[in-house]
Amino acid sequence: MGYLLRILDEKPEKIKPRTFEKEVPLQEYIKKYPAIIPLEEIDENFKPLLIIGREFSLENAGSIDLLAIDIQGIITIIEFKLEKNADMRKVVAQTIEYAAKLWEMPYDIFDEKVQAYFESERCEIGALKGKTLAQAIEWHYQNTKGEDEEGFSIEDFIKNVSANLQKGQFRLIIFSDSADERIKRAVVYLNELSNFDIYCAKTEMYEEAGQKIFNSTFITRDRKDFQGRKKHAGKITFSEFLESLSPQFSGFIEPYKTFDMKKNEVFGYFSMGTKGFAAYFSVGEGKLKLFEGYPDYVSIVTKNRFEKKIDGAIKMPQGSLEDYGNGISKIHAFKSSFLSKGQWASYKYAQIKPNDLTQYFDFIVSWLKRWFLSEEA
Repeated sequence: MGYLLRILDEKPEKIKPRTFEKEVPLQEYIKKYPAIIPLEEIDENFKPLLIIGREFSLENAGSIDLLAIDIQGIITIIEFKLEKNADMRKVVAQTIEYAAKLWEMPYDIFDEKVQAYFESERCEIGALKGKTLAQAIEWHYQNTKGEDEEGFSIEDFIKNVSANLQKGQFRLIIFSDSADERIKRAVVYLNELSNFDIYCAKTEMYEEAGQKIFNSTFITRDRKDFQGRKKHAGKITFSEFLESLSPQFSGFIEPYKTFDMKKNEVFGYFSMGTKGFAAYFSVGEGKLKLFEGYPDYVSIVTKNRFEKKIDGAIKMPQGSLEDYGNGISKIHAFKSSFLSKGQWASYKYAQIKPNDLTQYFDFIVSWLKRWFLSEEA
């Protein structure tokens, strides 16, 4: 068990976490604050969860502790087993049984069960009463959307949820005090070879001066490779993105299917969305999204975007933005992108050549190394 260390008047003081002896208090906290679940550890492009069920009843199978969903239609089953010496094998099997019961459930039946929860006393969000699942998630989207959201379509959401139900593509999360190596191995095995994602998680709560601080992590969090990982309806794979391009342009993007950040000595990742992908690069304690690829065009970050998104987590050395602007101006297709009026400068594939993207990514790597990864940075 870890602890927080507070230093007050030069004197260190340990703050030990509160132990959850029962499952119900933790369930209630996560029902009210689903952000306690550290989804960013398993999905860089995660969307905030909306709780759509508490003790979600399934015929002849018991009840799911918590059921959640996001705007992409990804259904998350959340179970809790915190008692000491609990048989985790039974918990894993029970959670999989819940997923099997949801599998192939028609959307309208699923929607009815969710609406019943919204109408019950178990749902504490008054705004959800009288709403269908699609209406509730649209409300959720309006209250959680960020600047970079692609937009929300009820039609696409219903289609994605229906597809995930029919294919049995769910996310399963089990909160536990601990998991031994046998359970960890079994969970990783299931995660790699099944049609669903399953993880074990734990959280600690600290109380100090009337505040509650949660520290959560996944005990098991092995992830699929970027190119080949399983997907839920709503997110495309890189291979599917390539198939969405016209044949004459797929060659522009295909080299980046195997782009190795580590080999290029930079830190970052490609994140898939519903239509395309984005390239993120780690800078200090934050991250920068510098490139987006879509079926018809690519987008390059502009000076306005840099200035709007940079905050205290990202320290931009003096001269780095000017250097970026000078460097990008030497790539013929993108020479005017840095000073474009919007936050992104977009270019149809017909306007660029494959070598333009090669030059762009080569420049980004060298720029990041020069300003953020060198010893002088």
